[in-house]
Amino acid sequence: MEWFGALGRQGIRLPRYLLELTLFIVRALRDWRRVNRQFNIASYRSLVAQIIFTGIDALPTITLLALVSGLAISSQTILTIQLIGDRADVIDILIKLVVFELSTLLTAVVIIGRSGSAIAVDLGNMKLHKELDGLEMLGIHLNHFLITPRLLGTAISQMILVVYFSTLAIVSGVLFLSLSIHPGYLQYLPDTAKAFHPYDLLILMGKNLLFGLLIGAIACYHALHVEHSQTEVPQQTQRAIVNSLTLIFVLNALFSITVYR
Repeated sequence: MEWFGALGRQGIRLPRYLLELTLFIVRALRDWRRVNRQFNIASYRSLVAQIIFTGIDALPTITLLALVSGLAISSQTILTIQLIGDRADVIDILIKLVVFELSTLLTAVVIIGRSGSAIAVDLGNMKLHKELDGLEMLGIHLNHFLITPRLLGTAISQMILVVYFSTLAIVSGVLFLSLSIHPGYLQYLPDTAKAFHPYDLLILMGKNLLFGLLIGAIACYHALHVEHSQTEVPQQTQRAIVNSLTLIFVLNALFSITVYR
């Protein structure tokens, strides 16, 4: 019967984790809205700093990945699909593969590896060294000053980087084909832009705002679970990275099944 009890505990752990994470996000956004009815330059400065760290500082890595993806995936997708379908089929698959899948997942992986781990380590060390308790004693609201700016910063950065990644990946792949094979491949650029419906852009932005919000929330959530030992910081950071990757990949699969089918 022990295995049955262990199985039950594992079955309860995931719903409980998701519920606690959801409540964590709701409380953070609620406190941000409540406090920011009046302009507060300190919190907005934290938000801008997080966007710079998560978004702008990641541009070299995202640019390299987008160029490689354009040369290796976008161009090969066009060459392969045009053998068995017309131009509309090529563009449809290109949008679904590069824009909705590849750009989202690779950008999320970069943000989790760079910003998610950094947030977990930073807040975890602050929690361990009682710095967060000191801020609370000074009357500084942690959600307002530390948590929510990180959540919103990762969400905004994820959305912007995905648009940048997908645009650069498609453009670089088409330019490579036009330079190496035939200039007629340049026609794919305006055709792809025309085929991209505003509804698709709305879904893409909403999906990646959600993914970025989850990445920041999971990192902060696990960082605040550091208690007494220095070894807890890498442990909680590892859990944040693994849980972020798992949740992003699962949610991306659910989006593909329900929204893009």
